[in-house]
Amino acid sequence: MKTTFLILAFLVASTFSYSQILTSSPYSRYGIGELNLQTFATPAAMGGSFIAYQQDSIAPYYINAANPASLSGLRYTVFELGGQSQFTKISSSTTSIDKRNTNFSYGSIGFPIKRIGGAAFGIMPYSTVGYNITSKQDVTNVGEMTYLFQGNGGINKVFLGTGMKPFKRAESKFYRTALSDSLYRFHSAKFKRKKFGKQLLSELSIGVTANYLFGSISQTSDVVYPGSITYFNVKRQRSIQVSDVSFVGGLQTHFTIDSIRYHGKDSLKSGHKRLLKQKIKIGTGFFVNTPSSINAKQSNIIYNYAVDGFGVERPKDTVLNSQDNKGTITLPLEMGIGFFAKKGEKLTVLVDAATTNWTGFKYFDSPNTDYKNSYRVSAGLNYVPNKLAFGSGGYIKRIHYRLGVSYSDGYLDLKNTKISNYAVTAGLGLPVGIGRFDDIAVVNISAQYGKMGTVSNNLLQEDYLRIILGFTFNKRWFIKYKYD
Repeated sequence: MKTTFLILAFLVASTFSYSQILTSSPYSRYGIGELNLQTFATPAAMGGSFIAYQQDSIAPYYINAANPASLSGLRYTVFELGGQSQFTKISSSTTSIDKRNTNFSYGSIGFPIKRIGGAAFGIMPYSTVGYNITSKQDVTNVGEMTYLFQGNGGINKVFLGTGMKPFKRAESKFYRTALSDSLYRFHSAKFKRKKFGKQLLSELSIGVTANYLFGSISQTSDVVYPGSITYFNVKRQRSIQVSDVSFVGGLQTHFTIDSIRYHGKDSLKSGHKRLLKQKIKIGTGFFVNTPSSINAKQSNIIYNYAVDGFGVERPKDTVLNSQDNKGTITLPLEMGIGFFAKKGEKLTVLVDAATTNWTGFKYFDSPNTDYKNSYRVSAGLNYVPNKLAFGSGGYIKRIHYRLGVSYSDGYLDLKNTKISNYAVTAGLGLPVGIGRFDDIAVVNISAQYGKMGTVSNNLLQEDYLRIILGFTFNKRWFIKYKYD
């Protein structure tokens, strides 16, 4: 019953996700709008760090949609659903307003492929437009001019990704070869180097995601003259429709430290190794969003109008009427590298660094003057005291505690000022149910407080609090059971 309800909720959310207003940011006026988070609730709580984020050895498992290489670690069928509420204070140097937006954020289903890979598909917003701006200016011999800017819509993403470990048996084959070779010295430097290389190769995961981007953006601008003069007002209506595919690639690997050399005073133990109670994993990841020329259509209407005594617009002359002109939007190259360190099944630490070539962004034939190359850095951690704890006090020990920070210098450059964005994050993963390992549910809560922009140079600053509520379900589907 729970699974049926989840699937129905996924279908309903997927159907209506594209019709929502997801932002109130005035900066969504530029380009294809405000870029949405491409991660789910779990990595969002860790500063949005996802590049090296891999699955744990013990369930629950999560879908890392941003780096498909991590999908190779799925061992159960995984359902993920999420929504968010954002509370924003938009400030200028003289005034401020408060905005609130609540919306569907993502829906995805992932599943294992034998024991060497996994795949996932889903839907989520890619970019969002939602603004309503009024500006007034005194013009000599004319009076007070009013400028109105409105926009809504966005681009959505349906994705299908897969991650595989093509060399998963490389390390085990190496050990079998070493055991059969009497000349091998298991403590020699040569053996250790080969063992290390084979381990990295065995854990190497390669992933690719195909994204289908679709959606529409509508933008309207008005130039309104004072009512006491005879000039007609001017309105421009522009809309675009997007429909095309893009691709994301990723790599991940790691090595494990299961013992350390003894350095105590006991001469009999000196130089020997002792096993660690909790193994340490250290790894890295890489991802790339390929630059893509997305097919799109653009329509423009410009006309003059007057406003009658009842406040109704009366069109006069049409200056331009151009419909469904085909063109392209070139999305920029984005790439990044990440690192992680994991101690047992308790503590995971993540660090990301990424850069985006926004100077390569093109929006039909519009000049690229407001965009600069940008970078992003983030760090986060996940701590769970004991995934297997039960009995009195066991529930508290099974909760996942998450923290993170992030900073981006921003890709918009307005009035010689970059629109930067920084945030701190925190979150919890709350297990639900009695803890059966074939049917696991987790409620993931993520909170992000951040600032974007500045009030300097007559610009705007956004102080925002974003709350993401996600639901993760693990089911043992598509797995063959063996019986003696």
